Amino acid sequence: MTLRNILLAGTALGAAALLAGPAMAGSAAATQNDINTMKQQIMDLQQRLDDLQIQSGNEIKEIKEKQDAVQIDFKDGKPTFRTGDGLFTMSIRGRAHLDTAVYDQSDSQSPQLSSGANFRRAELGVEGTFMRDWGYKLNMQWGDSGKERASTIKDAYLTYGGIDGITLMAGAIQTPMSLDDVTSSNDITFIERATASNLATSLGAGDGRISFGGRGNTENFQASLFYTMDSVGTSANTSNEGSAVVGRAAFRFKPMDKTNVHIGASGTYKFDPNGSVTFSDRPELRVDPTSIISTGSLGSSISGQGAQSAYAVGPEFAASYGPVRAQAEYYKYKVDRGGTQSDPDFDAWYVQASWVLTGEEYKYSMEEAAYKGVKPASPFTFGGGIGAWEVAARYSVADLNYNVGSGTATSANIRGGEQKILTLGLNWYPINNVRMMFEYLDVNIDKMASNGGNADESHNAFASRIQFAF
Repeated sequence: MTLRNILLAGTALGAAALLAGPAMAGSAAATQNDINTMKQQIMDLQQRLDDLQIQSGNEIKEIKEKQDAVQIDFKDGKPTFRTGDGLFTMSIRGRAHLDTAVYDQSDSQSPQLSSGANFRRAELGVEGTFMRDWGYKLNMQWGDSGKERASTIKDAYLTYGGIDGITLMAGAIQTPMSLDDVTSSNDITFIERATASNLATSLGAGDGRISFGGRGNTENFQASLFYTMDSVGTSANTSNEGSAVVGRAAFRFKPMDKTNVHIGASGTYKFDPNGSVTFSDRPELRVDPTSIISTGSLGSSISGQGAQSAYAVGPEFAASYGPVRAQAEYYKYKVDRGGTQSDPDFDAWYVQASWVLTGEEYKYSMEEAAYKGVKPASPFTFGGGIGAWEVAARYSVADLNYNVGSGTATSANIRGGEQKILTLGLNWYPINNVRMMFEYLDVNIDKMASNGGNADESHNAFASRIQFAF
């Protein structure tokens, strides 16, 4: 029985009981008046119940409409769509990095590097959540190191965050390895990451790496562990697709206000390099794609003497106090070649420092265990703010020599070269979405040719980047 019927029945019974007495003792006219009064009260009650039912229906409809409605915001220029109940979100993300460089080297130098301009990267994609605990990201990238290319998949993965403090991930991921690499390309202090980081990620991490794993963090600690295979677009390995384990851990503490101290370590162990491993990198600039330092293939045509495994491991350190920050990493790389061949090892490191002249404080993200980009406190306008200005310096060393020897090289004499680069940078952040970068690089490479001759190379470079991101 509904509430409405109960109330009506109760009112009718009450009226009958009330009328019973007066019907015997009072006059017929008084009784009729009482009946009329009760009828009016019943009609009023029925009308109020009808109004209440209509009001409740409207409120339920309004709530349902709010749940189904799509809300849109443009925080930091990033279009984000979400349902009223918060179960589904989608953000459109994009970035474009246009680089230019002028190389200054003598005519006798070899190789000759080509000055020019290219889009280092242009990206467009979406990311978001569904059913609250699930997430996704799909990101396409155009551009390359020294040339333009068709689109490739940089990110295409699913996440699950239903476990407190832990995120599980699967798909094509920029697998976290090294402090420099987990820092977004929108936020790195220099146009390119240090060679030490690039060499470390080349074994089993980097963009678009097919990965399965997860990361977890507390207020001051973060760790991640992934099983990885080849990158998207790489031909499948007939054995196990060059599988590797990639791990990283970092601890952050704040000894005083406006201070962050980061201590961590990263490592990759590659189980099956398909018989060969090569370590190489360009001189921390990508307008010309030439790699000058390179170990060449560290394998062998002799059965059982190819590369059996390889690893890269090293510590991370960073500290900031307000607008001043320092950062350093060191990595050791080693290859097990099996058989009678020696197992070569190499190392690389860098140290850098930066200072935001306009006073903006460096922000640290515990979720990524890395620093975020600079956001100007006073965005640039004519006759108004000047944006944020940052100066930076980095010194990096990468030694890819092993048992150099003399005369003609053999499989035991690896003459990859030792590269030393001093980089000075000036960065301008006029608004949150735009950055201008200017750099000077002094590059010196000591290298012996395979025939025993001198293959040293040195040059200066002047580079710039115009960056837009949302």
